[in-house]
Amino acid sequence: MTITQPSTHMTNTLEGSSAMTRPFVSALAPSKQFGEHRAVDNVSLDVTKGEVVSIIGPSGAGKSSLIRCLNLLESPDAGSLSIGDTTIDFDSGKPGKAQVTRLRRFTGMVFQSFNLFPHFTALKNVALPQMRVHRRSRAEAEERAMEELRRVGLEAKAGAYPTQCSGGQQQRIAIARALAMDPELMLFDEPTSGLDPEIGAEILQVMRKLAADDMTMLIVTHEMEFARQVSNQIAVMVDGAVIEQGNPEKIMSDPEQERTNRFLSAVLGR
Repeated sequence: MTITQPSTHMTNTLEGSSAMTRPFVSALAPSKQFGEHRAVDNVSLDVTKGEVVSIIGPSGAGKSSLIRCLNLLESPDAGSLSIGDTTIDFDSGKPGKAQVTRLRRFTGMVFQSFNLFPHFTALKNVALPQMRVHRRSRAEAEERAMEELRRVGLEAKAGAYPTQCSGGQQQRIAIARALAMDPELMLFDEPTSGLDPEIGAEILQVMRKLAADDMTMLIVTHEMEFARQVSNQIAVMVDGAVIEQGNPEKIMSDPEQERTNRFLSAVLGR
């Protein structure tokens, strides 16, 4: 990921051999205001295909708001966003439904809460979105659902309901559901928050495998060691802005900003 200045020219297509050098995600100074509070303040970034970017920072820094803006769960008040070959200019107003649909076809989202349908089995939770969004037949959707449940190690839980699964298993079902939609970008918003450390480790292991498979990922996380080991880049957010970004080892061991150092000292106990 590269933090850019608002004047930076944004590329909005991915064509031919040059696509490998162009950002797959390009956010140009999106901002989001909630009343008097500016949750996201002109955060510009580029993410290339296959890159893993972790976003860290204190509570209330705007990390989750940024991720939600990237999937248009929150519509930025200004700036622009490109994912794949779809670009939306928020300075021209809120995006229409067709624009939102086009942009979201590239992305999968995993939340802190699992958001599973309690009255559906794991198999149906993973299959149903495919049938509704991609218009896959039930047989095709269930076959793909089994593939993704197998990928996250839960093939044996296909017939189980969410209440019959642990928190870690429910989160892995949620990841399988997102993967079954064929995303080119995965967004994770504190996926281990509230989970027992041992159970959270299950989720992190799945994410490590996705990183090894070159899945493009943006991850809001408080798992500092995971961020250090898996990320290509780390971005530090404070008060809605990215104050520092770069190589994980450099950020963790020798941050340039005093505010970053204070945050890491608090969470790492150094």
